[in-house]
Amino acid sequence: MLEIHGYSPLLGGQAEMNRIIAGKDPVLIDTYAAHLLGFNVNEVPYIGMAEGIGVGTTDLENADIVELNKDNGLRKLTPSRRVQQLSWHIVEDSACSACYGSLIYALERLDGKGLLRNLEEKLYIGQGYKYKQNDGIGIGLCTSGFAKFVKGCPPKARDIVDYLESLL
Repeated sequence: MLEIHGYSPLLGGQAEMNRIIAGKDPVLIDTYAAHLLGFNVNEVPYIGMAEGIGVGTTDLENADIVELNKDNGLRKLTPSRRVQQLSWHIVEDSACSACYGSLIYALERLDGKGLLRNLEEKLYIGQGYKYKQNDGIGIGLCTSGFAKFVKGCPPKARDIVDYLESLL
């Protein structure tokens, strides 16, 4: 079992995703967690090695993944300085922590690739944007009325990275 809850070595412990992931295939669990955090499997070498020796699979396309919990967004953490810097790109209105955490991870990944500086538009996220239309870039199902948006509730950081890279 892998818990993604209140701790992120990448972001100094401040991105809370409120997730507990359990399964029988440890490689698949780590693959799914990597995608939630915005990583490709090839960016986490041990996952490919484990698949190569037959420990499990990285095939998320054919995986039967069931999400049992939805984040209720009640617990808030004081963001680290790094999260505060990344949040400059975000316009948030009642976002759940799982969705917001995915976006923060995605922005960190884009910054690590040197692409974040090319992002000129703000990113909109949160339940306050449900049923609203906007010309900006929305993150998550709540922004499905936007001209451009990333699907998911919450969207995976990997999907956010891929989508934003396609726009930059």
